[in-house]
Amino acid sequence: MIKENFFVLTGAMGAGKSAVLEALAAMDFRCIAEPARIVLKEQRQQMGMGVPEKDPALFNMLMLKKMLGEYSANQHVSAPVIFDRGVPDLISYAELLGTGKEKFEEAAGECRYNSFVFLFNAWEEIYTTDDERKMSFGLAKEFGENVGDIYRKLGYVTIDVPFAPVQERADFVVEKIAGIK
Repeated sequence: MIKENFFVLTGAMGAGKSAVLEALAAMDFRCIAEPARIVLKEQRQQMGMGVPEKDPALFNMLMLKKMLGEYSANQHVSAPVIFDRGVPDLISYAELLGTGKEKFEEAAGECRYNSFVFLFNAWEEIYTTDDERKMSFGLAKEFGENVGDIYRKLGYVTIDVPFAPVQERADFVVEKIAGIK
């Protein structure tokens, strides 16, 4: 199913997607948070196995479950819905973590978003690590490049989000969404 009103913010870890998503939410857009951070926080709080360093396959499956749930829960919404990462991102996670990617490729074929995807390229000046993000900038950049390639292979058109202050980036996304309708 293709949901033309579902828009994806994707790209490198630490490239500013979540900050832009927060700005978009403040502008009254329906926004769906990144599942990786949610899963990591939940699993670490309960000392669960679903973290990359313990069971990367479980981590990926927990993210897929969250993503499919959000995709399904928003089927009735006709206004734009903006996702911090889409199902195709899980293919890149599977490649990064060395797990099987077949289920994610299948899900990416079934859960389609607007054909225009917002790509946040690695930006070293704003990159930080924290309790959930532990990877090096180089690995985050490589992940972002790979995820962009995956979306393009799946037929999406990536739109590079400019390096700019958060509100300018959010305004850029809003302007592009208005032009896509």
